[in-house]
Amino acid sequence: MNLQALGTRVLVKMDERAHDTSGIVIPEAYIKRESTGTVQSVGEYVELIDLAEKVLLRRQSGIELTIDGQEYTIVEEDHILGRIED
Repeated sequence: MNLQALGTRVLVKMDERAHDTSGIVIPEAYIKRESTGTVQSVGEYVELIDLAEKVLLRRQSGIELTIDGQEYTIVEEDHILGRIED
């Protein structure tokens, strides 16, 4: 499936969640999702973010999706807090 962001929205492929290996089982609902990811698609009115940039998102923002087993989030451009540079 191919999903294209529209308007001022950005499609972000979320980074994998860090799993605890101490042997304690924590329900999925209590695990905080990662707030970093890589931009996969940008809408036609997005000005500050480009494809393939690694970004930091505001927690609990956007719409979470799972496509082909991979987690994505669609957010408004202003919910992106910054770029992550290596």
